[in-house]
Amino acid sequence: MYFLIDYENVRNSGMRGSEHLLPSDHVIVFYSGSAPQTEMRHLDNIKNSGCGFEVCKLLTKRKNGLDFYIATKVGELFGAERCKNAVLISNDSGFQAIRDYWQDRSGTKHRVALSESIEHGIITAGENSERARLIRAQRKSMDIGQFYAAYQENLRIRQMLQEAFEGTEYSGRLQEIQDVLQAGTSPKVIYLDSLRRFGRKDGQEIYRRLKACKDL
Repeated sequence: MYFLIDYENVRNSGMRGSEHLLPSDHVIVFYSGSAPQTEMRHLDNIKNSGCGFEVCKLLTKRKNGLDFYIATKVGELFGAERCKNAVLISNDSGFQAIRDYWQDRSGTKHRVALSESIEHGIITAGENSERARLIRAQRKSMDIGQFYAAYQENLRIRQMLQEAFEGTEYSGRLQEIQDVLQAGTSPKVIYLDSLRRFGRKDGQEIYRRLKACKDL
């Protein structure tokens, strides 16, 4: 995927999602002297991802100069068949004209998606991938009160497990034990999962201690 970033327009918010970049991606940042800096974390993410990366600085300040740069670059990429899909990251509605042009001229051969960030661009481009599924899951909304109730319950269970396994050889494996407990739909399921994860002897001992905790 090619990401063409109108950095003067979106600044750091447009770089959100840089941690999801892949080696197969290519990022091109278009910027000017009025916005030459971005947060180091995004640059580190780009470097660590192994993706292609280039920048294009506005040579002479002119009205909509970077917009023309980006439009020209899209034509260069598609004309040379360097990519099939490009995501234009900007809040400028004028880029809709580029999307409409390529949709009319090439149909599905070349596609342009518009987005306000790298993260949103992965979704808008309709990518069917593990990172797209992860982003969709992370972007789901949840009731704050419900989250807090689950958070408090998680702390309560952890405290009880700490007390139940304090001083034992299992005290360093509380997260695994809690995973077994919370994934179990019945005592039998918890028992079998304990044996599977910890082995017969340890699994039986862990299950025995869990059964002894009346408030779990």
